[in-house]
Amino acid sequence: MRRWIDIAAYALACSAQAQLFTMNMVPVSLTGGVAMTVEGSVLLQNTATFNNDGQLRVTGDWTNDSGNSGIASPSTGSVLLYGATSQFIQGAQVTDFRNLVISGGNKVLLQDAVAGLPSDLSGTLALNGAVIVLNGRTFSLFNPAAIALIDGGGTVRSETTDLLSRFQWALGADLNAHYIPFSTATGAAIPFAFTPSSPYPLGTLMGVATYPTAPDNTPYAVTALQQVDHMAGVSLPDNSDNTADRFWLVDLPNGSSAGTLHLSHTPQEDPILGPGPIRAQRWLENAGTWEPPLPGQSNPALREVVVPTVPFSEGINPQNEHIWVLAYDFAPLPISLLFFDATAMDNKFVRCTWVTLSEQDNDFFSVERSRDGTSFEEVGQVQSAGNSISPLHYAFDDNSPYRGLSYYRLRQTDYDGSSTLSQMVPVWLDEQDPVIAVFPNPNNGTFTIARGDAEEELHFELLDASGRLIRHWLMPQGVERESVTLTEASGLYTLRWNGRQLRVSVGR
Repeated sequence: MRRWIDIAAYALACSAQAQLFTMNMVPVSLTGGVAMTVEGSVLLQNTATFNNDGQLRVTGDWTNDSGNSGIASPSTGSVLLYGATSQFIQGAQVTDFRNLVISGGNKVLLQDAVAGLPSDLSGTLALNGAVIVLNGRTFSLFNPAAIALIDGGGTVRSETTDLLSRFQWALGADLNAHYIPFSTATGAAIPFAFTPSSPYPLGTLMGVATYPTAPDNTPYAVTALQQVDHMAGVSLPDNSDNTADRFWLVDLPNGSSAGTLHLSHTPQEDPILGPGPIRAQRWLENAGTWEPPLPGQSNPALREVVVPTVPFSEGINPQNEHIWVLAYDFAPLPISLLFFDATAMDNKFVRCTWVTLSEQDNDFFSVERSRDGTSFEEVGQVQSAGNSISPLHYAFDDNSPYRGLSYYRLRQTDYDGSSTLSQMVPVWLDEQDPVIAVFPNPNNGTFTIARGDAEEELHFELLDASGRLIRHWLMPQGVERESVTLTEASGLYTLRWNGRQLRVSVGR
């Protein structure tokens, strides 16, 4: 006769201090409001299950040899893996954690794991400062809500060249961006997002994997269904010098709907000639070549690209596995423009820089600026080399820039008078006397925000150097000063409010 261990709601918390907490053929029930802490590892054997409506906290490894999913359905509670060192999720069976929370050290998969079930499309994953290391395994989140993955400063790590370290997310009716905070082996952020254009059939599993490469983009991406054979460009037999050192895989098995992709790479993975405007390109397995860049792509930040309305179908690639790379955007110009950029320097002037790979009959460059992105004026000219087959670097400083938001672009003019334009680059310079002050700045992670006028409520956002939102809050009406403490890594952050922004430098 089976016995039930029922930890009732009147027991607010209990603790098991042991090297190993073993459950063998015994269901354990945690009712609402109950927190059970295991200061060690958990081993489930012989049909043992948790009926979890409370919270199960574990500092050691999780092993599921129970013959089932380990957590009974329906369970509304959570499992918190919070060991300070690496914890391993393993066993003969896949565990359905339902609602998984991770903090502390890395959580390494030695077996697949899921949050929720395909039958009820539930489950959440909270990344509270820790890393879930996929390690050649798959983690599946069956809740189609974009908020089902809770970004608390943690990340997901793929990074294996077999593209089997996959994060799967069930899509559905939620048309908001499904953001997955991937990171490299060194912890650098490589954000990914997918925004469905229209509802997907419930339970459609989107799988994502990524890994870094050598500067020549080897090893080439390979799956069971397709294999990248070369890195040839439109006019180059080997375009790896112009391609970021990273592959992405997006596996989307239902081709009835499209969606917007957000892909990225790190500074260490820049093409040989440095950072520049990038475009995503997809490998076409049947044709054995790279698809031309899809139209409408944009760069929300350096080393990031957004690809709108991407079609997915088996007519494009077998089983809807799509391999992507990020390569320079070469415009069809008489010059081969590698990139054009404009940067605010010390909040005093704007430095415009650009690089050409080759030039033919090029007379001069004009730097133009605009307040609204529509009406432009020339602010200076730079003489060009005329003809060249080697990379050339140019720079121009605008010493009287507009305050606030403005836009810069480069006009290239030939000897015959014809001209072509680069893409626009937005630049922000703070007002000379900002209504918001941050002090000290630079700081050690603790700083004060002060304002001279407290007559209205202000909504603040804090973004890291990659543009990822890490915090947002309201400063109530009447409050003139507020102290902020950051636990995130040292670096440059952006404080944003009411269409304005300030740079905050954190160093420890």
